[in-house]
Amino acid sequence: MKKKLKKPVVQLTSLLDLLFVMIFVLLLQSKAAPTKAAPTKAEPTPKPEPKPIAKVEPKPEPKPTPKPKKVVPKIFALEAVFHFYATAASPNVPTGIYAMQGSYNSKNGRLSLAGTKWVKKVPNFGMVPLSGFIDEKTGTFTGRIEFQNCEEFSLYKTQSDTGSPVAGKWEGTYTCGQGETGLTLTLR
Repeated sequence: MKKKLKKPVVQLTSLLDLLFVMIFVLLLQSKAAPTKAAPTKAEPTPKPEPKPIAKVEPKPEPKPTPKPKKVVPKIFALEAVFHFYATAASPNVPTGIYAMQGSYNSKNGRLSLAGTKWVKKVPNFGMVPLSGFIDEKTGTFTGRIEFQNCEEFSLYKTQSDTGSPVAGKWEGTYTCGQGETGLTLTLR
């Protein structure tokens, strides 16, 4: 009987030993102790890239400041002096002078002027408005006079001035009830 008793004890001890070894190996695998291994030529373990703490974006280079374009107004406010006088065709026309105000649209060439006050008043004469078109290339200002007994005018630029593209002295004639009348128009 002794033999039978020994056998199960041995088997049980062997099983316990085996269990102990398995637990020990399992513990070793789960908690590997750092050991200095001999250098090998195995592939190096890739190092993880460091994660940035904060994203820093590059500062954009400043764009060069564009030079401001010279702004040319399309509509100019104007003042004028209307000076009328006799011509060879109408020698009895008196001399008169009055001030005018108006505007010039450089986009379409339209110029409109209206009388504002007399400088040298002439009895029985009224201030006539001028409205027409300027051709800057040829230096002409032509149009119709919207006033009773008046028809048209035609002026040529004889002298330029500063301030607007049409500033300067314009000379020519206009036709109203008194006949062809000389006109010097000074635009400022």
